[in-house]
Amino acid sequence: MASKRVQPFQFTNELADFKKYLESDANEDAKRPLLYPLFKTLFKEKFKIESDACGADVYAEGQVLVESKSEQSQWLEGFYQALHYHKRYGLAYNTIIVIAHKFIAIWKVDKLPEFVVIQSHSANAHKAPNEIGKALARITQKATRTEIRTKAFYWLDSKELEANIFSGGKSLTIEVNEVLKILRNLDSDRLQVNTHNFIATIERMKSFFEKPIDAVHAFYTIVAYWDITSTVSYNESTETVFVVGFKGSRNSEAVKVAPRYFNDFRRFIETQYIFTNEGSGITADYYFSRFDEVMALIDPEYVKQHGIFFTNGNLSKFALWFAKYHFPGNINENYIVFDPAGGSGNLVSSWRGKLKHKIISELQPDLLRTIERRMKVDPFHVETGFTIIPKTSENRGLNFLDRSAADYLSELKSELGKKNITLDKPLAFLLNPPYKNTDENVKEREKSEAEYIIDPSILALTGEDAGKERYLAFLGQILNISKLQHGENNELKPVVMIFTPTSWLIPRPTYQAFRKKWDQYFKFHSGFIITSNEWFKIEGKWPLAFTIWMYEKPKEGQEEITNAVKVYDLANLKKADLNINWNREDERINSELNDILEKAKIIKTDLSRGNIQNSAEQSMYDFKRDPTKAEKKSNSIFGGLPLKDERRGNKKTYGISNSSVIGYMDDLTPVRIKATDERRFIESKQSVWFRLDSVFKDINKAKCFNGPTDNRSYCGYDLKSSKATYSWFAIAKALNGIYPLWANQLDIWSPKVKPSLEHDWYSLCFAFVLAENRCVVTKFEKDNPIKGAPEVFVDNPLCPTNRESFWSSTLEPYILADNAEKEKGSGAVKQSSSLLLIDKIKELYTHWNFKYCQGQFKYNVPLQDEPYFKYFDYAPFLTPYSGLIQIKKYGEIEGLKDLQDFFGEISELSKKVKEEIYRMLTVEFEYFG
Repeated sequence: MASKRVQPFQFTNELADFKKYLESDANEDAKRPLLYPLFKTLFKEKFKIESDACGADVYAEGQVLVESKSEQSQWLEGFYQALHYHKRYGLAYNTIIVIAHKFIAIWKVDKLPEFVVIQSHSANAHKAPNEIGKALARITQKATRTEIRTKAFYWLDSKELEANIFSGGKSLTIEVNEVLKILRNLDSDRLQVNTHNFIATIERMKSFFEKPIDAVHAFYTIVAYWDITSTVSYNESTETVFVVGFKGSRNSEAVKVAPRYFNDFRRFIETQYIFTNEGSGITADYYFSRFDEVMALIDPEYVKQHGIFFTNGNLSKFALWFAKYHFPGNINENYIVFDPAGGSGNLVSSWRGKLKHKIISELQPDLLRTIERRMKVDPFHVETGFTIIPKTSENRGLNFLDRSAADYLSELKSELGKKNITLDKPLAFLLNPPYKNTDENVKEREKSEAEYIIDPSILALTGEDAGKERYLAFLGQILNISKLQHGENNELKPVVMIFTPTSWLIPRPTYQAFRKKWDQYFKFHSGFIITSNEWFKIEGKWPLAFTIWMYEKPKEGQEEITNAVKVYDLANLKKADLNINWNREDERINSELNDILEKAKIIKTDLSRGNIQNSAEQSMYDFKRDPTKAEKKSNSIFGGLPLKDERRGNKKTYGISNSSVIGYMDDLTPVRIKATDERRFIESKQSVWFRLDSVFKDINKAKCFNGPTDNRSYCGYDLKSSKATYSWFAIAKALNGIYPLWANQLDIWSPKVKPSLEHDWYSLCFAFVLAENRCVVTKFEKDNPIKGAPEVFVDNPLCPTNRESFWSSTLEPYILADNAEKEKGSGAVKQSSSLLLIDKIKELYTHWNFKYCQGQFKYNVPLQDEPYFKYFDYAPFLTPYSGLIQIKKYGEIEGLKDLQDFFGEISELSKKVKEEIYRMLTVEFEYFG
């Protein structure tokens, strides 16, 4: 008869009671019977309680003493109380446990701080343990309390149970199993390496190796074998070690460790163990799935230069669930899944269907080795089959981009042939390629082996500019390989499942030529978008798409095809939303994830909504330029910046040296610029200029000046042009930071303004610009930057108290005319938010003039460091019509409460106007649908 060996699943009832005990908020006396069964089953005849244990809640001689409390806040009392049973009654134990509502702490007696041991031995032996516990807890300082806490071998805090396990929290079901594991191995002094501290453990392992990356390889070589019974064996001849785990039944591959580090390495391994729990999904694969975090810590420059953003494990599972239920064919039977940019292996290892075979490749051999180890310790992948190309024993990667499609496909066939596998099924490309733009620092890329030549056949598809985006180069090679495979056998029609930015899906102008070629061979099937920095450790926030494409060879005489790309908008999907147990039955997972899709909108990613730039009916203007050859050779002063401006040393120059028309740098430094005979320049004193970008992602750059800006300038010089430009500016400001993420790469489009709301809309836009402009009154001194350059006085076109200003002559009459009509019709009109704002700004200017200017220029004001004055020799000044930002700055420097109060009120009114612009835009005009 086989010997009976106690296994974790045989403690089902005991663990259920133990869990109920921890969950119950009843006092310890009422719920104590739930505590006993686990300890009784474990320690059998050694198990004692209450009077048989000198009053201790649970005691097993020579092993453990348990003290239960009602609340976690009593843990320190329980700790000292448990220790005192040895002093008072002579009980012997190597482990003490304090248990309370949703709380467990375990200490090894021989690992306690020295001061605790001394304090315990000095306690009054005649006093009861509970009395000593309370007394010592009262006098324990905060620092001492913290040190006792850190010495705990195991600690479960009630707060940790509030968060989801996959987002850093803990599960009580998992933790009771972990406590069971500890109780069954009390003779072990091992510390737990778990989901919270394993990266710090790898960091500590670096001390055993010459190169930090070797510590990463060592960890992932042994992680699947490093349990609470693991030992380390050493092969002196090869200077390698093996971790032998699971009570000697399994051992890892060899890890090279120099002889001088062996003893320390063995001690390191044999005093710790990796926490796993199959039922909860915390397996060795979980640690592999966080490989990206490890790499980002160990070698962040490597990750940055390769543009590698490893796919989040849960996102991988979701994407593959999506693909499984949207896939146009039977991927398990009819395709060979291929990931040419394997990274951490999260994507391909997440596929749990019964695939016939998987192929994984990667440029970097370091990553390939990690993927292979991951697949080898997963019985599922061993059973279904996989091929790593090239073999890790060759210590090289396989670059997907530096060779022709024919060469690459040939190497795939060769490696598969060694396993007697033929490439007789279409490829299903499954990948999250690098997103790196290679138009950056070459030296940094070379140091990280991230600089390489892209094959000309790929660039012929993408073009040189688009080819700098690595993900597009991957798409180009995929297209070439797909055409080649289909050409060899027209029954083979590859599919593509890929994570990319959305620029090429729209497509933006740079990608339009490539999309024309791509769309002739691939038909869009389905997809979704998510938020980049929610799922990847990257800078910036932009939409990232997962899309599925089917190969479809063009028919003879077929017209150009343009795919309509419509995707689920999952931009609001958070990591916590996918923190689920993916090992549950399919029905439950399907129900939960389908609910996510059903609540999502389907978004069309294209430019069919138009471009607001067209409404301006004028060309974009800028004055940043390259110096001419003649200027470079002349050794004379050129460009329109003030002579003292340090930017004269820049590679680019700005404006021209002799002009009476003034523009502005972004920081409001005046620049002499070249004007044309357009009306917007001829009537420059009656013009308001804007920096306006046409793409949503750049709307935060919108600004308003009383002169052109160095790039992307548009002008409001009459009522019609003002409606277009002021509206554009107001839309940019109102939507900044709150537009839906799917619009990020799209052009801003003009709203469909309802005729009945047209006046209200433009009045709001005009009022908002009046409050938010950066117009200034300044003077560009003569003979600067060259002799003979005229003095130019620049006034403020948006001063509402200057009767000759553009505001007073053009914009205000439009606003007031309609209000006058309304008053005639109804006898009264409620003041709108736009009029309230305008009136408050007028009130400020009136106050400013009467109290501070008295109709005169105000000289020697403390604005000498402002860019519009700092480069000139004259004293700074203010006028009754100076810009709002000048008056505000003066009030701040001088500490003038009256002015500051005015600007506080203006700010609040401007905020209300912006909110009304947003409401009208999104609700009345249904801007986003």
